[in-house]
Amino acid sequence: MSAPSDAGAEPGRPVRRQLLGRLVMAVWLTLMWVILWGDASPGTVVAGAGVAAGCYYAARLPHLPVRLRFRPLRIVLLIGHIAVDMLVSSVRVAFHALWRPAQMRGAIVAVPMRTDSDLLLVMVSAGLSLITGSLVIELNREEGVLYVHGTPVSSERSVRHLRRQVRRTEERFVRAFGTQRDIDEFEREEQELLRADEENSEEETR
Repeated sequence: MSAPSDAGAEPGRPVRRQLLGRLVMAVWLTLMWVILWGDASPGTVVAGAGVAAGCYYAARLPHLPVRLRFRPLRIVLLIGHIAVDMLVSSVRVAFHALWRPAQMRGAIVAVPMRTDSDLLLVMVSAGLSLITGSLVIELNREEGVLYVHGTPVSSERSVRHLRRQVRRTEERFVRAFGTQRDIDEFEREEQELLRADEENSEEETR
């Protein structure tokens, strides 16, 4: 019988990473289940975890590669910003529903994304869906565009406000959970987007 060697421990690392990737996906499936039900009670969370586990067992879903960094201060700021956005948007929607029902119009707004990380895009979509009056309808991965349904959206000004809210949410998630590579790519895309906006503004003023 040969003596155990250190090489036998190497395969364990990919297995741990694979399990971690699947755990992350299972957590997000559970979160989406809770969001869809609109109830964060223990029973809903347990049911969502059971559905996520069942999906993995039945569909043999692939593991999600984990490429995240956790920055505690940024995460605290992210949670605080989302809480404020949820409060402000709830008051705004309630105000329009009660006192300005004629302006309770919705619209689907296309917002170019600056990050290319699938996991971060899932986080952004989930975070936006928590905010009253905004709901992610579609994510076009080829063009990197997020389609968000906003309420109330009745003017060009409110469209710009929704776009700014989506972009702020994206930036907060990237800076809270993104790797340095994600942040560098985000900032590069941000500069290109700003240049494109400036060119469009110059063309409109001519």
